[in-house]
Amino acid sequence: MIERQDAEALIGVLAVLQGHLITGDLDPHVVDRLGERIVGPGAGAAELRVALENLAHRLRYVLGEYDEPPMPDPGLVDLYVGFAAEADAQAFAEQITAASSPVAVDGWSYDDETVRWQVAVRSTTLPLSAEFDAERGRLLTLAAEHDGRPGGWGSPPPEVRS
Repeated sequence: MIERQDAEALIGVLAVLQGHLITGDLDPHVVDRLGERIVGPGAGAAELRVALENLAHRLRYVLGEYDEPPMPDPGLVDLYVGFAAEADAQAFAEQITAASSPVAVDGWSYDDETVRWQVAVRSTTLPLSAEFDAERGRLLTLAAEHDGRPGGWGSPPPEVRS
């Protein structure tokens, strides 16, 4: 049986590894070896980050932090885009199939009190990949055409992960 202290230490190690993956501070050879060992041959930083996060959640389950085993997180994230006008937000959302309907927000979250509407767009690719960077660029270009401002990325709530 795993000791609580050991599981907590492993969760910490996984968090540190994820942080270094996100900032690009891990040697590519280390990323390749860890990816191969944990995910399988050909796994890159994007797949490794998701695997580390899911492993941490399984350890938290072992520690009793969850009542049921956690569902695997596919690693997709939401891009939040803010708009001053509801019509611009709606036009942007209609062009993106993975977008939510615009919702009213407090503009201060964008460091710009003119932002009144927000649209969340679910990524179709994993962060830390070239595909993700291209997808992000395409979304931000389209958002700018509708006077949108990026508000950052975030993990979707657990109930909408699939």
